[in-house]
Amino acid sequence: MNPDMRLYKIICRGLSGTDYGTAYAVAEDPEQAYRKVRRFLDEHTVGFPEDREMKTIELLADSSDSPDCGVKLYV
Repeated sequence: MNPDMRLYKIICRGLSGTDYGTAYAVAEDPEQAYRKVRRFLDEHTVGFPEDREMKTIELLADSSDSPDCGVKLYV
């Protein structure tokens, strides 16, 4: 059985106004979603380390049968 996946919108603290300021990630939980985004930003040396810190994260869609956020994600 596959785990439920969720689509998250992540806004980084100091990257607003850049192509990397808002990111979207599919993951099982918010921590995993941010780790995916942060790994990419770190590997590509985008901004300064403090710019890569998460400002906000928002659940946009969920692949479960009854998503709490009200939006079904199909993967």
